Amino acid sequence: MWNGRINVYNSKDLPEEIDIEEVLSDVNERMPSFFLSNIESIYIGDIAALERRDMDAIYENGTIYISSTRVASEEDLVDDIIHEISHSLEESNSLDIYGDGQIEREFIIKRMKLYDLLRREDVVLYPRDFFLNTEYSKEFDEFLYKIVGYPLLTSVSMNLFVSPYGATSLREYFANSFEKYFMGEYEAVKNISPQVYKKIIEMINNKEENAYGDF
Repeated sequence: MWNGRINVYNSKDLPEEIDIEEVLSDVNERMPSFFLSNIESIYIGDIAALERRDMDAIYENGTIYISSTRVASEEDLVDDIIHEISHSLEESNSLDIYGDGQIEREFIIKRMKLYDLLRREDVVLYPRDFFLNTEYSKEFDEFLYKIVGYPLLTSVSMNLFVSPYGATSLREYFANSFEKYFMGEYEAVKNISPQVYKKIIEMINNKEENAYGDF
């Protein structure tokens, strides 16, 4: 039981050198506990559904599912948990996160810059409007992974996204920046994704005020 209420199921498929208790303690040290409010359980194991979808982890209905076969280190597992916590927050804080349109605007501007940069690299491109869709698209994901390729994507998007996967959708743009922030890369998030950085600070301050009152 994590933090007295979150059930953690570990199928023991993790590498022996990974201490799950240390991992959970590390997450607690990195981020405020009130960001865990939507998490009811964590399941770590050889999860066929994640393998079929080529995914490391996913958040669904109060549970974080993590593929143990894809965890390389304790830091990797901390990273996965924090990333999925960000998606859990979208479930109950979507209006607070995206309601003013600032993160979406920032994301679309970056997508358009990415379009221009890829065109300069003579990459075969979809129509410009294809880059305006902020929702996750398997077609767009495969375009980035298979046609562009992550080495080129990493190179051209270095100052646009904190990681290449942040280019895949608005939600992943937020989640990747949230993840990097709580992994200690504050300046990178502030410089590359300033609207997400601002929103994270707002969320922390608002949650603290609600939890402790205005002193």
